[in-house]
Amino acid sequence: MSLSAYHSIKFITDERGKRYDVIIPFKIWKSINEELETLREKQQILSGLQQACKEAKMQERGELPEQSLDEFLNEL
Repeated sequence: MSLSAYHSIKFITDERGKRYDVIIPFKIWKSINEELETLREKQQILSGLQQACKEAKMQERGELPEQSLDEFLNEL
């Protein structure tokens, strides 16, 4: 994103000068949304891995029954 694109960001303020809205060019908005979606996908993957590690530890302690490969694949 070019620096000049950031100069076109506009803020809407109240009578005391407090910012309450922002107007940004569509190109910047689209870029932000794409990055947000990427971060959401990464977070979902990391959460899934974290849950899998917890379940593996529970299985090792006998607190959760182990799954067969077929059962695991059926969950996908």
